[in-house]
Amino acid sequence: MKFKKIFVIFFIAFIILYFIYKFNFKENLTYLVIGDDLAKGHTPFDTYGNSYTDYLFDYLKENKNYKNINKAFIEEDLRIKDLISELDENKTKDKETLSQLIRKADLITIGVGSEDLFSKMRSNKDLLTNNNKRIYNTIDKMTEELNELITKIRTLSKKPIYIIGYYNPLEYSEETEITINSIFNYIDLKYKGSEKDKNIKYIKIYEGFKNHPEYLPNKSNAFPSLEGYNYISEQIIQEIKES
Repeated sequence: MKFKKIFVIFFIAFIILYFIYKFNFKENLTYLVIGDDLAKGHTPFDTYGNSYTDYLFDYLKENKNYKNINKAFIEEDLRIKDLISELDENKTKDKETLSQLIRKADLITIGVGSEDLFSKMRSNKDLLTNNNKRIYNTIDKMTEELNELITKIRTLSKKPIYIIGYYNPLEYSEETEITINSIFNYIDLKYKGSEKDKNIKYIKIYEGFKNHPEYLPNKSNAFPSLEGYNYISEQIIQEIKES
């Protein structure tokens, strides 16, 4: 009987200590940025400032116990297939491979492929005729690569992934607006299908940029203003809150 009392006392003490630890321990979480120059904060006037990644990290620090941000795998004009190669080849930056960083990360944003898409749109002479097979083929290929990339990442980590969508870098006209809308609706639909589980979210930004031309203030430069970057971060934060 005495043994049972001692056991109960120790059990209750253990439970109390466990919950004290649970409510007071703050884990140091890590945000991994994978992206191109947009993730770095390239401005419309070829300088660098805050990106959506910086605004997002500010939120994560204040609300989610995040202490670390890793930007080692930000590269200019980074494509999805480049990331697949870097994973396959165990490319190292700052003494760690991308695979290692993915395993350590508690949240990942992926914002790549914009130059791949933008270059096809700029060089396509058929935007006015609505004959855009080359652009749609590019989107289909990018979607296949994105699904392959996600499959590889999911063998390393089940943590949340936020995939950043695209905005239109070209000026609208009466002749091209319908075509441009169709192109970005198509890519949003295709990329949305890459949400393979509840911890993968695709962030659509096309409509927001279309409705706010001040997000792209320099007509000869496709990079967003600080307001544009902040808008992207707000869309990610909204998804985090809803999750």
